[in-house]
Formats: sequence, C-alpha cells, structure tokens
Amino acid sequence: MKTRVLLAGLLVGAVLLFSTTGCEKLKKKLFKAFTTGAVTENFTIPVITDTTVKADWGTINNPYNIDSIIKAETGNLFSLNDIKKITVDEVKLELTDADADNNFANFREGYCGFYTDVNTTPVEIATGVNPDVYSSTWMLPPIADINLKDYLSGHSLTYLLAGKARRATNKVLHGKIHVKFHVE
Repeated sequence: MKTRVLLAGLLVGAVLLFSTTGCEKLKKKLFKAFTTGAVTENFTIPVITDTTVKADWGTINNPYNIDSIIKAETGNLFSLNDIKKITVDEVKLELTDADADNNFANFREGYCGFYTDVNTTPVEIATGVNPDVYSSTWMLPPIADINLKDYLSGHSLTYLLAGKARRATNKVLHGKIHVKFHVE
C-alpha cells in the first residue's frame, strides 16, 4: 500500500514537472518575434544658435500600451509577461518644414532617449552622427541590446530629443519621430 502511494505521488510529480517544462517549450515554439508598427509623435526643434553644446529639442509624451500590442499581434495568446526582451528597432526623425538653410544638415549629432511612468530614469535608445548634406529625414542608430521590457510595462512614454548643431538654425523646425520596437 505504501509503495502504491509513493509510486502515485512520484507519477503525479513527474507529470507536473513535465507539463510545466512542456508549456515553456511550447510557448517558445509558438511565439514568433515581431517588430511593432511605428509610434509616431510630433516634435519641435527651437531655433538653435549655440553650436558648442548639446541642445534639448524637448520632450514628446506618448500614451503607449505594449501589453495590448503584444496581445493584438499574438491573438491574445501572449502578454508582456511572456516576453523575454524588447529592443528598439528603428528611430526615424522627419522634418515637415525643412528648407535649404534649416534641415538636418545643421546638426552633427542626434540623441533620443525615453522614460516611462513605470521607470522615470531616462535611458538613451538611439544616437548618431549626421553627414553635412541636406536631409529632411534622419535615421538615428538604435543602441544595441538594451532590454526595455521593464520600462515598457507602463502606459506612457516620454521621448527626449536633443542634438548638437553644426550650424545655427534661423527658424523653429517641426517634425515627427517614428519609433519601432522589436519584441521577442
């Protein structure tokens, strides 16, 4: 009798262990990494006269719910809790009123960071140098391998944009920031 109870207990334990391990393996097989659609927000660059310092271009507030995006992309099978890593895939800046004297050629370096309502410590997510040629768009290279999962568990992002000027600008510039995240 004791042997049967012991064997039954071992069998139940083995089944539970196997089913837990099997679920994790199944999740990994079913979940396919994806890149989100671009978050698009407006920003404004003030007139820049000092070319010796990094100038703040301001903050951009964006309501954002990565958990809803993950659920929508996976047919409600997965949520943020099932994700191991979220990185920045793309940061694209676009000026909507660039001209020959005021465009991204005026800037030698650009910076993009953000913080959220869950983690208010800013993190830089993209930075890069820019060639001295006319352009109304600028792809800032993402900083590789920063896992932003813990930042993105909230519902509000605040982007921080800044740049170091090569030449002064003589008007306020308006633009859009487009950010894509890679979820795996």
